[in-house]
Amino acid sequence: MGFFEKLSQTVKFRKPDNLKVVVLSVVAATIFWLFNALNKEYNTTVNYPISWQFDNQTYMVVEDLPDKIRINVTGLGWNLLRASLGLKVKPVTVLLTNPLASRKISGVSLTNKISDQLDELRLNYILNDTLHLYIDRRATRNFAVYVDSSHISLEPGYRIVSPIRCSVDVVEVEGPESMLMAIPSDTFLLKVPQEEISSNYDEELEFTLPRPELYVFTPPAARVQFEVAEFVEDKRQINIVAQGFPDRNAPLLKDSTCTVEYLVRRDRQEEVVADSFQVVADYALFNPQDSTILLQIQKTHPLAIEAHLAHPQVKLLFHE
Repeated sequence: MGFFEKLSQTVKFRKPDNLKVVVLSVVAATIFWLFNALNKEYNTTVNYPISWQFDNQTYMVVEDLPDKIRINVTGLGWNLLRASLGLKVKPVTVLLTNPLASRKISGVSLTNKISDQLDELRLNYILNDTLHLYIDRRATRNFAVYVDSSHISLEPGYRIVSPIRCSVDVVEVEGPESMLMAIPSDTFLLKVPQEEISSNYDEELEFTLPRPELYVFTPPAARVQFEVAEFVEDKRQINIVAQGFPDRNAPLLKDSTCTVEYLVRRDRQEEVVADSFQVVADYALFNPQDSTILLQIQKTHPLAIEAHLAHPQVKLLFHE
């Protein structure tokens, strides 16, 4: 009779009490083995937590510092298990007296510092060849603030009708010194992000830079304000004023009026009247080849913009 056949006859799995006994026996044996194994010494490699101390009022971290170091250690199984799982493990601390000179740290150079801080483990060696630290001096720099008026998006037919006001002339930026010095002086040209603006604008625009988590802006934002209005096309018939014509046998203007076309604010359209303009036909500009004079607008209304003549020339009629 084989071993397993004898075992099956000895342990009657049909009876629940026998099954419980077997399970409890296996659990007890496993616990006994585990306790016995964890009380022995082993060598293993673990990722051990590490922290860095330096004057963070003078210096700042630019890239995340390594938070673990790979080391080979010897110790009791219990301690190695806690170190592997990170349970109640006090990080080893490395003091940086001159962070700017510590951009690269060889793993071997940390042997004594780490070994002195491992209470229940013995350091055998460090596996990391080099640890890279990017720490820079904390600095501030002032930048002039402008509004990029050339790229403000307005709804068709609308124009800005007031000065563009910005609540901030200068922004102070605190951040890594080397990165601050590399920022162009015209960086803070504020761009209005809204598209097709058709009403008066009054918004706060936050200052920002690539990797904004590295910088502190004082103040953090600027308020930008300006007024807009809708402009429409309009026109007026204007009497032409003859100027410099000869006293005797003076030619006549074929047309005594002309049409001035312009843009004007819709809400102030009625303020622009014909008397707001003066159009002159100066005889000094007479062109004998076609008997015409180039007309000139010598006076216009301040609300009328882009004023121009529908027909910029007038023909002269001479006496026969």
